Amino acid sequence: MAYAREIRLDELPEDAGGHISQLFGLWQGACRNGDIPDRCDLNADILAPWRDDIGIYEYQPERNDFVIRIDAPNMIAASGENYQGSTPRQIDLDFGTAVYPTLCEVVRTGQAQIHMIGVERKQWENWLRLMLPVRTRCRKGAPVIQVLVVHFLYKV
Repeated sequence: MAYAREIRLDELPEDAGGHISQLFGLWQGACRNGDIPDRCDLNADILAPWRDDIGIYEYQPERNDFVIRIDAPNMIAASGENYQGSTPRQIDLDFGTAVYPTLCEVVRTGQAQIHMIGVERKQWENWLRLMLPVRTRCRKGAPVIQVLVVHFLYKV
């Protein structure tokens, strides 16, 4: 799958659909006092309806990079590529995107980002991409920032 364009949106399109709006609403509802949600508030049971749509990109401050802990099965199927264990910089190299700098901005600001992604495949497709920052802890208890990266086919 080759990206043709990425357009940042200020909000979800009105016709985004309930499945997308529900996930975004859950994330917004889990934000407390202007801070990003904790993964205990957005655990695997709560996120189960989106299990195949969610990729988890974990920020590694010592490297100023991310590692893709989980690559969303639906994106693997759509793109034919599996980036689990890799860095989003590789996605940018392969597709000419700006995933890495966008993730850096999400971590820096603690704000979600929404993008319309135009994709040329057998026919033109539009995808919505949500980047939703969350906080968790490593096994040793240190804080870890992750970004839930979610793609939804929007219009073909």
